[in-house]
Amino acid sequence: MRTKISFFLVLLLNMTTAIFSQNTAGDNLFNNNTTHTIYVTFSQAGYLNLLKNNKVNDDNNGTSTYLPVTVIIDGVTVDSVGIQFKGNSSYYNYSTDKKPVTFSLDQYRPAQLYDSLNSINLNNFYQDATCMHEKLLLDFAQTKGLYAPRANYAKLYFNGTYWGLYLMVERINSTFLKDRFSNKKGNLFKGDGSSAACANLFYNSTISNYYNCYTLKTNTTTNDWTDLQNLTKQINNTSNGQFYDSLEAVMNTPSFIGAWAIYNLFIDFDSYPYRFVHNYYTYHNKATNKFEWIIWDASTAFGMDVFGTPAQIESTSVLYIEPQVTDRPLCKRMMANAIYKDKYLKTICSFATNDFLPSVFNPKIDALYNQIKNDVYADNQKMYSNSDFDTNINSNIGNTPGLKPFISNRSASVLAELTTLGYSNCSLISTAINEMSNYVVMNVVVFPNPTSDEFYINGNISFPAFLEIDDITGKKLSVENIRSNNQKISVANLDKGLYFYKLISNDGKQAIGKIIIN
Repeated sequence: MRTKISFFLVLLLNMTTAIFSQNTAGDNLFNNNTTHTIYVTFSQAGYLNLLKNNKVNDDNNGTSTYLPVTVIIDGVTVDSVGIQFKGNSSYYNYSTDKKPVTFSLDQYRPAQLYDSLNSINLNNFYQDATCMHEKLLLDFAQTKGLYAPRANYAKLYFNGTYWGLYLMVERINSTFLKDRFSNKKGNLFKGDGSSAACANLFYNSTISNYYNCYTLKTNTTTNDWTDLQNLTKQINNTSNGQFYDSLEAVMNTPSFIGAWAIYNLFIDFDSYPYRFVHNYYTYHNKATNKFEWIIWDASTAFGMDVFGTPAQIESTSVLYIEPQVTDRPLCKRMMANAIYKDKYLKTICSFATNDFLPSVFNPKIDALYNQIKNDVYADNQKMYSNSDFDTNINSNIGNTPGLKPFISNRSASVLAELTTLGYSNCSLISTAINEMSNYVVMNVVVFPNPTSDEFYINGNISFPAFLEIDDITGKKLSVENIRSNNQKISVANLDKGLYFYKLISNDGKQAIGKIIIN
């Protein structure tokens, strides 16, 4: 019982601070509303054909080939930078030469950085007339404290010619790991391998069977995949009674559940719970010894490539998993577990109630529109017309939902369904959990809250009781015996931030909540 209840102490609900610290790599490029400018100078004759040929050869042979170029970013010259085209559908299905790009700043000069970054990705808004789909989802993930790359706009020039407006997206690499987790020596796996759509987190007793479905991005010399194998074993091979405790021991589950909620809200179905089991990273965090979920490639947000009319897309159930629930073992088993299902519904309820609303998104959409419209108009290589760009902000184009109608209709649909499921107020403890666990919620008063160094608890408590304090990752920080009301609880040794407490009294009643230290 104690392990199950402590799950609620790691809720992502109402999380107001980003997980990564200030002054991280890339702050100048990503932490502002500025459209950046990148000039690329090629010395090679026929550089465009060289880039295209390299891309085809690399895809056929599993290699990675760069061209050396000079780059000027916001007026700062960086010599000997590697450039290559990247992508799959966004490359091969894009109708012009405005292909997605990767810059490797240290390809030819080891340790060369710009804004403390060694690489930069530029995405080309494939199938996105508004140029905002991925940006809005990734920005939303940042506000919820989830692990995801940051994104910002950049104008790209090739040998003085305007190549178009791009979305500059942070790379998931050792720099990202160090900034987000304060360590970078764990195994980072990308949910994409040489075989399409098999990174489904099924267990296999033969390690080599993982190699074609995932890509190990760190510690490649050691090449030890046993931690990923163990993660999948806990997902697939534990009994229903063991599943919760076993998974909690190896995975920071709120990082996945929060991402899952965002995938559903934004109808980003080119993601693990839905059409194709790829477009994610998972990192074995050395600080917690648990796997973290990292969002990646959100270019299909707002229902791109989803069959149906906009109305059908916008009314997708919050419980929907595609194509077969058995093909998504992590989602399947979480949905079959009352605690995890409750956690998922509370997370999506919190996001939908507080943030995924027209009143929040419409001003952001308007601000982005005004920021990029002149650069979009001047982009002669984009997939869509200027009229499409303007129209798709407020109206559907065929089966492509308009941004503002999507937010409005999706928000209304999700909130209505949550009400029918009993989650109209996103309460911390649901009826389903009460019925399953047979415990009674206890009302207590915690004061002062926020606090700086100590707090007290008062209520109808059956003593002795014990109090547990966890950080936002679910790490247990302290357990203290409580023998009377108004007993002083010292938190002077904790850093400023958001924490969760759980109080269990002698008669089995529970109290769960947040404590803020300032």
